[in-house]
Amino acid sequence: MSEPRRFTSGAPDRTRAIAAALAHEAGPGDVLGLVGDLGAGKTVFVRGFVQALGGDPGQVRSPTFTLMNLYDASLPIYHFDLYRLGSSEDLEGVGFVEFARGDGITLVEWADRIPAMTGEVTRWVRIDFGPGEDDRTLTVTDAC
Repeated sequence: MSEPRRFTSGAPDRTRAIAAALAHEAGPGDVLGLVGDLGAGKTVFVRGFVQALGGDPGQVRSPTFTLMNLYDASLPIYHFDLYRLGSSEDLEGVGFVEFARGDGITLVEWADRIPAMTGEVTRWVRIDFGPGEDDRTLTVTDAC
């Protein structure tokens, strides 16, 4: 496993820029596990990621109630939110593995909520609150 990379952000625009840089490192079959407290900026991160790959960031919504959103970009982007899922069976029911092992990039908010799926994650992005209202620390760790 490589050493974690840490980025600091003092504004949503900076978080989106960090996500954009990571988007350009990603490829088909990559699964980014996004973790952090409620309101930390996971969906903001997804907006920057989607925009960097040519998608419309205005379409990005947290899929808390729909479980998965698909964004049209240079590669398909599958955006999951596991906040309301209770088990790996629920995850299997929405076809997570098929998407994660497919031709696009999968972004998973609350990826740490279902331990059985963590083996699919290729890169972890942890977003933590900082001292100021908009301050965040993003820690990126490759899973392999």
